[in-house]
Amino acid sequence: MVLDIRLKGRVAAGTLVFCTGVACALLARQVLFNFIVSSLSDSRSPVSAGALEAARAYFPSSARLNARSAEAHISDPARDLTLAETEIERATRLSPYDYRLRVVLASVRESQRDLAGAEKALRDSASLAPSNIDVRWRLANLLLRAGKIADALTEFRIAVTGDQSLMPMTFDLVWSVTGGDLSSLRSVTPSGAEAGISLARFLLNRGQAFEAVRIFEGIDPEARRLTPGSSDFIEAIIKRGEARLARGLWIKLVGGDSELAAGATDDLIIWNGSLESDPIPGLAQFDWNLGESPYAAISIDSRSAHQGSRSIRIDFAGRDTTRLDGEVKQFVVFSPGKHYRLEYYVRTRDLVTTEGPRVALRCDADPSWSPAGPAIAAGTDDWRKMEFDFVAAGKAAPAPESLRRGRSSEIASTPTASANGSGGESFRSGLQRSTDSIAVTIRLMRIPKFSYDEPMRGTIWLDDFRIVELGQR
Repeated sequence: MVLDIRLKGRVAAGTLVFCTGVACALLARQVLFNFIVSSLSDSRSPVSAGALEAARAYFPSSARLNARSAEAHISDPARDLTLAETEIERATRLSPYDYRLRVVLASVRESQRDLAGAEKALRDSASLAPSNIDVRWRLANLLLRAGKIADALTEFRIAVTGDQSLMPMTFDLVWSVTGGDLSSLRSVTPSGAEAGISLARFLLNRGQAFEAVRIFEGIDPEARRLTPGSSDFIEAIIKRGEARLARGLWIKLVGGDSELAAGATDDLIIWNGSLESDPIPGLAQFDWNLGESPYAAISIDSRSAHQGSRSIRIDFAGRDTTRLDGEVKQFVVFSPGKHYRLEYYVRTRDLVTTEGPRVALRCDADPSWSPAGPAIAAGTDDWRKMEFDFVAAGKAAPAPESLRRGRSSEIASTPTASANGSGGESFRSGLQRSTDSIAVTIRLMRIPKFSYDEPMRGTIWLDDFRIVELGQR
């Protein structure tokens, strides 16, 4: 469509020019107005209270300038709270549906020690922007300072549900104010596995291992298995020196309800001894870990096995002074002072070596304790059983206070204490037994006796690892 305007006479043309000029002037004024207001009302720009006051005199109808001026008065050491109150109230009248202005009003009210007025302003702001996390977070903190703990917990939960990165700060605040009340911490924790694991980690870091594990066990098993935070939780328990407890939780994660998992905690000391399953990514703490070595290629061989279909295969590269030290390993847990036997099967092909590698044990808590099996002999040989006996290092230690406190009746009455079908007393007993253990690494090793020895060549296979408890020696 084409609009064709025909002007006749100088008067009409002059009128059009005049109207166009007025429109341009008004538009330029509006652009200038928006630019000045935007620049001065930006909280990131350092502007003095005097400059804001002067700008507000030119643009008295700007809600943003009134609000920014009120903020400047609040932060000024010689602040005039009465003037700040006047300006922010004017701003809220000019723009009654801007939730941000109510937040500034709440700051003014709180600076005047009017907590009730501040709470009303923030609640009005929350009603205008119910999904705004910052408003909910401010309201929760204000209610906490006002001593309205129950209302504060409600608002904290809303804020944390919207932004779970706020959980660590929220847990710290609630822990400090409530004196470590577990029910209060639970009330601010959103639903879901990730949030539950975050709460468990927080409690573990506060020395509340019993409560931490109980919460972790109460999370849906499948969700727990799929949540990356579960691996971090297991790692944290291992670092606390509670390896048996960590392994029990780990087995429930990777084994689920399988028969293997059901008896693995106390009876099956080695996990996946026949190498028939792959480690779950991120959850290999107590499974086989195969690393890289410049002296050998290490892999899982699905074409050769003593039983089943898989075994560990090591192809030596023919480099001199071959060294192996933990490229094949598994983290296990023993009872201190008990007598055990480690059994495994070995196959060799064209193995050339001055001294073969050995399966050995290492305990970081006692470096002097390092039992090892016989060296794997050179040559070619079919599957043969190798074994060696040992007494586990260490002495039994009493459970930490955090695991001993509490009454069994309290535990049994808590739903999460009986998660996965276990009663409260057995759950507690497992925790108490967790410290009566020693963490050990089973590893394949070859440490050269001299700075140089002949290159190793050939291949070995390892399969069907098993540890048998022989009793107390």
